[in-house]
Amino acid sequence: SSFSMYAVTLSSALFLLEKYACAVAVAAAGVILGWPFSILVFLPVTVYSLFRGHFKRVFLSGLLTSLCLLVLSVVADYYSYGRWTSSVFNLLKYNVLGGGESHLYGTEGTTFYFRNAFNNFNFAFVLALLFVGVALSARKNYAPDLLIVVSPVYIWLAFMSLQAHKEERFLYPIYPLICVAAASVIDSFPYFFHDKYANEQSIFEKIAKGLRPLILGFILCTSHSRTFSMLNGYGAPLQIYRHLEYHEDTGPGSILCVGSEWHRYPSSFFVPSYISEVRWIDDGFRGLLPFPFNETLGGTTAAPSYFNTKNKASDKQYLKDIGACNLLMELDLRRPYPSRGNDLSTWET
Repeated sequence: SSFSMYAVTLSSALFLLEKYACAVAVAAAGVILGWPFSILVFLPVTVYSLFRGHFKRVFLSGLLTSLCLLVLSVVADYYSYGRWTSSVFNLLKYNVLGGGESHLYGTEGTTFYFRNAFNNFNFAFVLALLFVGVALSARKNYAPDLLIVVSPVYIWLAFMSLQAHKEERFLYPIYPLICVAAASVIDSFPYFFHDKYANEQSIFEKIAKGLRPLILGFILCTSHSRTFSMLNGYGAPLQIYRHLEYHEDTGPGSILCVGSEWHRYPSSFFVPSYISEVRWIDDGFRGLLPFPFNETLGGTTAAPSYFNTKNKASDKQYLKDIGACNLLMELDLRRPYPSRGNDLSTWET
C-alpha cells in the first residue's frame, strides 16, 4: 500500500510535468511491484498519457516496464518458493477469482472509508471531495490536468467502499491526491470574489486570500492533534516492549509469551537478542497466527500444513506449557479466559 502511494505520487507529478512515458512506466511499477489493485488509481493518468503523449512511445514504455518487472517477479518467486508461480497472479486469484475469502479478516459498512479518511485528514478530506465543484468552477489553468490526477480519489473511494473487507491502509494510494485536491480548493477561494472587470481587488477577495493560510493552519493544527492523540492513546505497547531491554537477568534463550493483545505486538525490532522466541498463548482467539520460522521445514520453500486460506487457527500455534515462558505480555480485557499475569505467586509485575 505504501509503495503504491509513492508510485502514485511520482506518476502524477511526471504527468503534470508532461513526461508521459515516465509516468506510465512508474504506474506499471506501482501496480506490479506494489499492489495490483492500485491499477484503478493509475488508470486516469495512464489513459490520458497515451492520448497526450506520443502513443507508441508511451505504450511501449508501459509494456516493456510491465514485462520486465513481471519476469523479475516470477524469477524472485521461484527463488523464494522453489517452484514456478506468480505472487501477482496469486493475489488476484485469491481476491478476485474466488480463490479466497477476504471477508474472513473483518468487514465494515459502506461509510467506513469516508469516516476513516475524515479521521485522518479532517477538513482537508471535506475540501478534497469538493474539488470537482470548487476548483473546476474557478477555471484555473491547471484545473483540467488536476482533475485527471485527482479523479482516482472518487474512483477508489467508490470501488473500495463496495468491498466487504476494509482496512485503513487500503486508502494509502490516494493519500497524496487528497492533499493535492484540498490544496487546490484552498487556492481557489479568492476566485469566487474576483471581479474580472475591476482593476483593484475587492475587500472580499482580499479577505478570501487572507483566509487561505488560516484554513491551512487550522487543518495542520488539527492533524498534529490527531498525531499526538494517537501517540498518547495507543503508544502503550511501544513503551511496554522497551522494558524488555532491562530484563537480561532472565538469561539467554528466554521465551517471551504474548497473550490477548497479540495484535498489538509491534515488531521483532523491539525484542532484544537474549530472547530466543516469541510465542502466543491461547486466550480465545480462533484465527491463524504467525509461527516461529522453522528452517528445518525447507525455509521459504516450505508450505506447512497448518497454514490455510480460511484463517482457521491451528493448535500448534499456541504454546501449551505456560511454565516455559520467562516473560509474559498480557492485557487484561476481562474476558472469560484466565488472566495469567494476575498470579503474583508466579509472576513479578
